[in-house]
Amino acid sequence: MRVISIPCPHCRHRVRAAKSRTMSDMMKEITYMCQNPDCGHVFVASLEVLRTLSMSATPNPDVRIHVSQHVRNACANQLALFKND
Repeated sequence: MRVISIPCPHCRHRVRAAKSRTMSDMMKEITYMCQNPDCGHVFVASLEVLRTLSMSATPNPDVRIHVSQHVRNACANQLALFKND
């Protein structure tokens, strides 16, 4: 599994995730520590669900996620084909 990370915004060195905190079902805050001993920057970033690229086969009716434009277009095209039958 690949770890989601960004470089240190100050020195561009690798960072390590020190801890995370769940803010909601769709957002998590992650505390990162720069691995450059000359920098030592510690910062918080967020990981958030932004939009759907492929519809779920088991959708949760309580979850509202923005659907990307290409998914809306694909659904509209499928509906148009269905209406023409």
